[in-house]
Amino acid sequence: MPTDTLTIRLPRPATRFHVVEEPLCASAPEPVEIDREQSDRAQADASRLSETLRQQHETLSQLVATVNALAARLNDLHQQTVAHHRSDIAKLAVEIARKILTQRIDQGEYDIQTIVEEALKRAPARQNLVVHLHPEDLATCQQFQQENPDSQFAELDLIADWSVAQADCLVETPKGIVKSFVEEHLARIGEALEKAQ
Repeated sequence: MPTDTLTIRLPRPATRFHVVEEPLCASAPEPVEIDREQSDRAQADASRLSETLRQQHETLSQLVATVNALAARLNDLHQQTVAHHRSDIAKLAVEIARKILTQRIDQGEYDIQTIVEEALKRAPARQNLVVHLHPEDLATCQQFQQENPDSQFAELDLIADWSVAQADCLVETPKGIVKSFVEEHLARIGEALEKAQ
């Protein structure tokens, strides 16, 4: 930086001064030369990266295909197992239902009137009906007859029958017999379960 003194003549005396330094001359940027060797290395790195990504993509695609194939085979095995053991599954389900129903019947947790009404709906005739009931259920139905003289129960001939289990009933009609037995219901449920897809 030059050290020459600058002299300025002013028509009046100055009250303030600021010294401003002369800005440095910015030199033009030197052109950057890309080294040929660096360029080749960058291209080689890009090529290696591209090849690595391609290999990873290929490996991932193979893994996805393998997982999909395994999932399909597991699904087929599941379907075959269920089909093969459908009968066993149905029997097990019916046996579980039997245990639950037996417990509820033993505890008196059933509605014999509803059971009789459902059997009456399937009866081929509506007159001269004789209903066979377990002696313990007979008392309940007779009480219901007395309390509801205008119901269809009032016209029924109720008979105690030790061959009929609790929660079962047998309805005799002039045109045939209708049974409502827990064991028969369970058997029909088991058949339906075995046939279900």
